Amino acid sequence: MSDVNTRHVCRHIFLLNAKVDHMTSFETKDGRISREQVYMLEIIAEEPNITQKQLITRMKKEQTAISRAIQRMADNDLISKTQSREDLRAFYLKISDKGLRLIDDLHDEICEITDDLLKDLSKDEVKNLTQILEKIHR
Repeated sequence: MSDVNTRHVCRHIFLLNAKVDHMTSFETKDGRISREQVYMLEIIAEEPNITQKQLITRMKKEQTAISRAIQRMADNDLISKTQSREDLRAFYLKISDKGLRLIDDLHDEICEITDDLLKDLSKDEVKNLTQILEKIHR
């Protein structure tokens, strides 16, 4: 791909990310929660007892940022952290009932935002975009 096309694609990815960030900060009774925290909750719900290190790898983010977010979610009783008996540096994460309710409560809002973002695309375009994003994410 030429440098011009690469920069063009990069710019659109950046702008899309900024648009999604702007649209997806959610107000809850316990304060604001970012889309990143919602995604972390979803991953923890899908993989009970995932370690903090595994979550950092999955999120492809800096350890300190993820550690702070995990602590905020633990402080708000959205997740629990359990120290490993084998490796005292490792913590296992598990979503709480409150965290599950939050994900459930935000489901419709997230779907509305996604529908709004994709409203000008056909079903085939949405399918292709999904496949492309999954391929890039691997």
